[in-house]
Amino acid sequence: MRPKFLVGTEGISVELVAHTPEPDRVIAESASISHSSKFKKLDENKIKYLINLLKKLGHESVFEHASFTFKIEGISRVCTHQLVRHRIASYTQQSQRYVLLKDIEFIIPEDIQKSEFKDEFVDIAERAYELYRKMVKSGIKKEDARYILPHGVSTKIVVTMNARELRHFFRLRCEKDAQWEIRALAIKMLEKCYEVAPLTFEDLYRKYVLEE
Repeated sequence: MRPKFLVGTEGISVELVAHTPEPDRVIAESASISHSSKFKKLDENKIKYLINLLKKLGHESVFEHASFTFKIEGISRVCTHQLVRHRIASYTQQSQRYVLLKDIEFIIPEDIQKSEFKDEFVDIAERAYELYRKMVKSGIKKEDARYILPHGVSTKIVVTMNARELRHFFRLRCEKDAQWEIRALAIKMLEKCYEVAPLTFEDLYRKYVLEE
């Protein structure tokens, strides 16, 4: 069984599977209680005003009251090694210790795909996977056989972050000098966040998506 190769970012899939209901409202109304004797139901204009003011002043602690959960696949372990460095988050990744990798995929960077090293890259990845399968079939534990697999193997991960951490994540990983794979992932995550919380993420969406 030969592995499948995904070129660059073509396999990245991001699904926003859960989020705080009405995240913009939750953030604004949470902020309003700090200067009010009781909780208030805010209208859309007040919500917009408060969120923009919070961003302007840098008072983003209240953004932590809104959270977002993503299902992500089609990224390499190179990418997830960078992703999990963002520690104010929750992660659950597909385990190579327990999951037998049958329909395996490898990420091949576009630069390598276009280079004279493509065939050698593919050959080494295929041979590594073949050895992995042989070792597992012979009775070697998956947790040991996985040591032969390259960082470029595709993986799946569930990620939960609050809006404050997401804004920090986007400001770092959506920049043009970020590594190409995590930058593509971050932009897809930003697009999903903007769909459900446009006020909270409007400035970043404008900078990293609309102005690209």
